[in-house]
Amino acid sequence: MAQDSAPWSGRILYVDLSTGETRHLPTHPYAEDYLGGRGFAARLAWDLLPPGVKAFDAENHLFLMPGVMVGTPAPSSGRTSVCGLSPQAYPHEWFTRSNFGGHWGAALRYAGYDGLIVTGRAPGPVWLHIEDDQVSLRSADGLWGRGLVETQRLLGADLPDDTRVLAIGPAGENLCRYAILATGTENAAGQGGFGAVMGSKNLKAIAVRGTRGVPVANPQEALRRAREVVEGILRIRGRGGASANATEDHSGSRRSPCGHNCPRYCGGFYVDVAGGVRTDRTYTGQLHCCSPIFVAKNGWMGTDYGFRAGFEIAQTCNDLGINHWEIIFGLVPWIMRCQERGLLHTLDGLRLDMQDPACLLGIIEQIAHRQGVGAVFAEGVPRAAEILGVGQEVVEELYPGFGQASHWDGHGNFPTPYFPFWLVTSLQWALDTRDPLGGGHDYTTNIFRLVDLLAPQAGDPEVRRRILGVGERLYGSADAVDPLSGYESKAVPAAMHQDGNALKDCLGICDSVFPMLTDRHADDLLCSVAGVDGPRLEHYVFAPLSHREVDVDSFYRVGTRVFTLERLIGARNWGRSRRDDEVLIPYLSHPERVASPYLGHVVDLDPARFRALLDECYALRGWDRATGQPSAETLERLGLSDL
Repeated sequence: MAQDSAPWSGRILYVDLSTGETRHLPTHPYAEDYLGGRGFAARLAWDLLPPGVKAFDAENHLFLMPGVMVGTPAPSSGRTSVCGLSPQAYPHEWFTRSNFGGHWGAALRYAGYDGLIVTGRAPGPVWLHIEDDQVSLRSADGLWGRGLVETQRLLGADLPDDTRVLAIGPAGENLCRYAILATGTENAAGQGGFGAVMGSKNLKAIAVRGTRGVPVANPQEALRRAREVVEGILRIRGRGGASANATEDHSGSRRSPCGHNCPRYCGGFYVDVAGGVRTDRTYTGQLHCCSPIFVAKNGWMGTDYGFRAGFEIAQTCNDLGINHWEIIFGLVPWIMRCQERGLLHTLDGLRLDMQDPACLLGIIEQIAHRQGVGAVFAEGVPRAAEILGVGQEVVEELYPGFGQASHWDGHGNFPTPYFPFWLVTSLQWALDTRDPLGGGHDYTTNIFRLVDLLAPQAGDPEVRRRILGVGERLYGSADAVDPLSGYESKAVPAAMHQDGNALKDCLGICDSVFPMLTDRHADDLLCSVAGVDGPRLEHYVFAPLSHREVDVDSFYRVGTRVFTLERLIGARNWGRSRRDDEVLIPYLSHPERVASPYLGHVVDLDPARFRALLDECYALRGWDRATGQPSAETLERLGLSDL
């Protein structure tokens, strides 16, 4: 393949902060097998991250890889994968990933790069400036200690308007293990703690401006297909996601997309909201993903801060560079459950009252600056409980594994989905290196939400027939979606969507849109756009971008290859095995949070049957059932035998 073959620019920028050296790595050795984004990062990590390196070591590499479709006409193609050794991961600081939206990834591709790798440690605070071929490191002494929003504003004041800035806040500078890196007001790589990796490298920000564009093989056809798919997205998914309706506390708001080229409005943007705690201040920003929970009444946190105080907390987290998810689903419920057991009402003389927004706001600021109780809480709840010797049993209730709190697993502080649907998402948890649902809502968005929506019609035989038909068509078994089934046929959707998640991260497309599998308005409940079945829409959009033909099976096999390669990295560097996969069985053995309306009662985990599901997943993947490691035959089939 030619090095400049569309849709690749042909080069990856490599920056060593220790020496100030910059150079280019060629894209073409990886393009066909890994496409871009998360795939590029995994393949390069195999070469660049030997065993023994820690997250805060200068030798850790931070991979910032826009998906291959970022910057093209492809709809909702604004995602950039951030990969490296994770300080949040527990008990091993192993290789994993996060991603973010916005326009930074497109700017990097417009500058002529398919990705950016940063390694080393600068002798003092710096920011990286990229404008096409011009790459320079500049002093960040005047930016260090400032918030994310102010950092972007100060840099933007002296740069062209179309420059995009990715930055960290004080939490990243002070090595909070769940610090974010972000662009704009809400486009953050939340999970993983990669903001702290930037902080450990003394890298405050990366400003990018590109003037070139991304090569596309057939622009007219790419644009035509993009328009068709956008029409399908709006018809099936709708325009809106998170609400930005006026509240009694604030009347000015609008909904907005969270990424480049996305037709949906998943975030609510609010301007000049008066603080609920610091009433002399105003806050501007978005509520997106889990952050609306801060303003909810008696929501998942069990708090009622009101809109103004909740919005203030959310925007303070953003500006300081702290991951919302760890606060909402980890820290706050952990403290509250400890207090139910008579523990942690005070710590170091500080009253821990999670019903008081001023108390939580103060703790968040201490975390960002590693002051007082914040020095311990900045370690993340699993490590904090270990340091304090308090609440380890509560950690087991809230954290499935790998240092990240519950998400779409029916337990912890995230009550959905109900049985048997959490079997699929739990299998995804078991085999991954992090919370798999941050970019892998495939099954929950397409299957669980559809079946839950139809629950009031559960007694209608025709409705049940249509639901079961979805399982037969998508997964080869009605049991894969049947709310009355049990452990049967759950391994197939788990493996399929885990691989599909990896592929999405290689392409750089939005998890709230793709894959488009179901359509509640269709007679058969299945998605079809422009005569193309939902499971093939990613290939339909990608094909006109590329100068080479990619058959459908080879295209979707990329996800399997990338996920398997990540398993190899884990096995080589940390001895990843079946033992690690079974770490969440004690967590799942706690009662599920919500009873299925189809069953009318909660269902406890059967550990033996769950282990049998793991056996099925290994068999589907061609991994050894005893060790959980890929076989030589599987590596050969996926083109990984040289590794």
